[in-house]
This record gives sequence, C-alpha cells and structure tokens, in this order.
Amino acid sequence: MEKVGEILNDTRNRVIDNNSSAKNTTLPSVYPEDSLLAAIFKCLAYSLIVVFSVTGNSLVIAAFKLNVDRKLRTVNNMFIVSMAAGDLLLTVASTPERITRILADDQWIIEGNWGVFLCKTSNYLEKLFMNVSVIHLAMIAIDRFLVVYFPHKKIITATRARVIIAIAWLGSALYCVPLFYYANLLEEHGKIYCKTRQFFNNWRVWYLFFLSLIVLTLLFVVTLYAAIIIRLWCGKTTEIVQTPIKRRVSARVNRRVLKMVAMIVIAFYCCILPYWVGWVFCSYHRSELICNDTYVFVAIFLMYANSAVNPVIYAFFNDTFRVGFRFIMKTSRRCCFSSKNLSTDTAQDEFIGRNRSSRKSSEIPCQELKELNSKKHSCIYV
Repeated sequence: MEKVGEILNDTRNRVIDNNSSAKNTTLPSVYPEDSLLAAIFKCLAYSLIVVFSVTGNSLVIAAFKLNVDRKLRTVNNMFIVSMAAGDLLLTVASTPERITRILADDQWIIEGNWGVFLCKTSNYLEKLFMNVSVIHLAMIAIDRFLVVYFPHKKIITATRARVIIAIAWLGSALYCVPLFYYANLLEEHGKIYCKTRQFFNNWRVWYLFFLSLIVLTLLFVVTLYAAIIIRLWCGKTTEIVQTPIKRRVSARVNRRVLKMVAMIVIAFYCCILPYWVGWVFCSYHRSELICNDTYVFVAIFLMYANSAVNPVIYAFFNDTFRVGFRFIMKTSRRCCFSSKNLSTDTAQDEFIGRNRSSRKSSEIPCQELKELNSKKHSCIYV
C-alpha cells in the first residue's frame, strides 16, 4: 500500500508540474456545457445501455453455465461468453464514469490520490475491454474457418480455447498498461480533468498502433469470412464419407452460426468505427465537423451500445442461447413470485421439447438451477 501511495503521490506531483504549462494553453474541449434537458437525455440513454447490457450479458453467461439443452458448451460459444464478460465489465466499470462526466461537464469530481487512481483505472479498463473484444472477434473467425475447412479435426479444443482466452485477456491487460501509468488529473482554470495525452509523450504512436490493430483485424476477419462463404455456398464438401442427412444438417448449422458471428462483427465495427474516426480526427488532424459535442456523444454512445446489442444478436440467431434465456427467466420468475413447484426434468423437457407428454411434478421448489449447476456437462465441439 505504501508503494501504491508513492506512485499516486508521484503522479500528483506531475500534475502540478504540468499545470504551469497547461495554463498557457487552452485544451480543446469537445464537451461544451449541456442544457439540463440534453444532459438528462444523455444520462437516460446511457442508463438504458446499463439495463440492457447487464441483463443481456448476465443471461448469456448464466445460460452457458447452466447449459440447459447440453448444446451450449462449444468452442465458439466459449469465445462469445468471454466477450459477454468483457461487455458486462465495460458497462459496469465505465458507464457510470461517462454519466458522471455528462453531469459535471466533463470535469473530474474526485480529487486526491483516490481521484488519480479512478482516472487511471477508467482509462485503462475502457481500452482493455475494447482490445479484448477485437481479439475475440478474430479468434471466433479463426474457429469458424477451421470448423468449415477441417470439420473432422478438433484443432481448437475446449482446453486450447481456455488458454487462448487467458492469453487474450492477459495480453490486452499488459498492452494497456501505459494508459494506466500516464493517465492523470490536470487542473485548468480551477477545474479538474482526467487526461492521458497531456502526460503521454508517445501517445500518437500508441494510438496509431491500436487503430492499426482494429483495422487489420477487420481485414483479417473479412478475409476469413469470405473464404467461409465460398466454401459453404460455392465449394464442395469434404471427401470423408458422410450421409446426405448429416451433411445437410452440418451445413445448416455452420450457416446459422456464420450468420450470427457475421452479425456480431458487423455490429461491433459499426458501433466502434465512429469512435475511432473521431479519435483520429480530433487527435491527429482536428476537424470541427467531427470534433463537436454531438458527434462525440453519438460515437461514444455507440461504442457502449455494442455491449447491449450483442446479447440481442445471440438470442435472435442462436436457438440454444434463446432456450437458455427462456429457461432462466421463467425459472427465476417462478422461484420468486410463484408457489408452484417445477422439477429439473420438467423444466428441461418444457424448454427442449422432449417428452412433453410425460412431464412429472415433483416437490423440489426452485432447486433446478442448483441441480443444473452441479451437473457435469460434456463440452461439445461444433
């Protein structure tokens, strides 16, 4: 704790050293004071993101953990759940800070060591979770490519997927360390702001590398999906003996999953590119057309909205996730608001569609979630 205190005190000293030069230079602000109505509208918009993102991503993680119909434990879904965890953490960790900035006209309301620490953490976590999402999109594309082109080889197994996910999180955490180190509080005209670039001499190089990562990942992902589309719709099937029915089922599953992950990629880049376009034009070549309050709010809002959009895509395109969502919501509702009892077998039969005529009613109120949690489900590779 003493070491942490020394670091924070050192960063506060750097704030004082930079204040003298900052006072002679007015920082370009893209957050002019909002009217009360505009501030309320923006806060409500972010609040909707919090509600939908927390609810949706929590359902994704819970559905994967319960694995009601025994079909969710796939490698592709492991990457999706890891992304959902990142989206959930981004919403919980960063959205309150965005709402606070709106209410305080972009000022940082907490001073001292605690304020410095929160400033560093908010900058660090925002870019960390964004970087994690980019890497996961690439890994999902690679997994789909391998499944389509090598359907009888488990190249990315569940164990390897866990290792890849751990490396993605650890690598992103290390890569974003400079943001944590350089982010600091800056005083200007009696107001406190949380800034990074004013203390980070090589920020242009770091930001350009980050932007290149996003663009190159997009090109890489598009190339892989183009190859997948060619194989699924135009190419020939593998030469390994397979019945026509199994071949049609496999092709249908691959196409359905491809549509889902393609929508995830499209939604991600549609939501994230306005933010990065604004970052480039407001950092390297300031443009009044982009560096204004309206564009900045819309760009940042879309970036956070992606966290709320993804669970909707999962529910719309993935039957197994949808079954899990319905099971969790109906079971939770019965546990909380009803005295009716529902056995585990009955719950699974109702949602999976098996043995509907032979449902049994047992006296085990609200135990199906615990029992499903404790069951060992095999990891199915699809």
